[in-house]
Amino acid sequence: MRFLRKFRWILYIIVVILVLRGIASFFKDSEEGKESIYIMNLRDTIVFSEPFVRELRSLEKRESIKAVVIRINSPGGAIGASQEIFQEIEKFKEKTKKKIICSIENVGASGAYYVSLSCDKVIALPGSIVGSIGVISIFFTADELLDKAKIKPFIVKSGSFKDTGTPFRKPTESDIKYLQSVVDELFEQFKQDVITKRPNLSAKIDEIADGRIFSGREAQKLGLIDYIGTFSDAITIAKELAGIKTEPKIIWQQKRKIDLLEEILGIKEIISKILTPIFM
Repeated sequence: MRFLRKFRWILYIIVVILVLRGIASFFKDSEEGKESIYIMNLRDTIVFSEPFVRELRSLEKRESIKAVVIRINSPGGAIGASQEIFQEIEKFKEKTKKKIICSIENVGASGAYYVSLSCDKVIALPGSIVGSIGVISIFFTADELLDKAKIKPFIVKSGSFKDTGTPFRKPTESDIKYLQSVVDELFEQFKQDVITKRPNLSAKIDEIADGRIFSGREAQKLGLIDYIGTFSDAITIAKELAGIKTEPKIIWQQKRKIDLLEEILGIKEIISKILTPIFM
């Protein structure tokens, strides 16, 4: 009899555990199916586009995510990476019909502002730094240092501009003129995308696109952004644009672990950029 009692108690506990698991699973499935807003980050200098693009693409088939809020806190970065993020956001919106809101925290300038152009709405704080529409090419020379070290590089090249911007020699007048033409072309691309996404800036683009930064309040008056408000206001706007009627679930971007190989390859790419002119 004692054995049967113990057996009944064990059976009872097992049943209770299974029931509780079923209830937990029900609520979990219910929560996962809830309409959601996904939070992404665009922080620091934009050097690589791949991590951001990969994260964005992973959201394409997640039906419960109705909108994305990109939290921007970046001074900009490489124009190629900025353009790729800009274009990928455009493709994402077209493919998924999901809404994307950009919320500028401390700074959203240059390449980061370029990225924000692709968002359905842009919101910033009154004291946020916004703008810096322009392109700059940065390179350095180490020829004097090499002279002191009695190191003389020999360059064999296929064309007169193949080694333009190399740190191993001083740039010539032709080099500077050539790089200026590249900067001007990239600048025109930047301005054209600004005008395309914000037609209201067409008449004053040359006035404001001189590399200047603006406060969030000034940027809103000029039409560079849409609203003055906080991050929570950005979530509210995302909810309204996405047509979410109930309180949405907020999903925060998971911090991605970087393995050793990826870190080494990243350092290698940064070094390669240092050895050639950088356009930002």
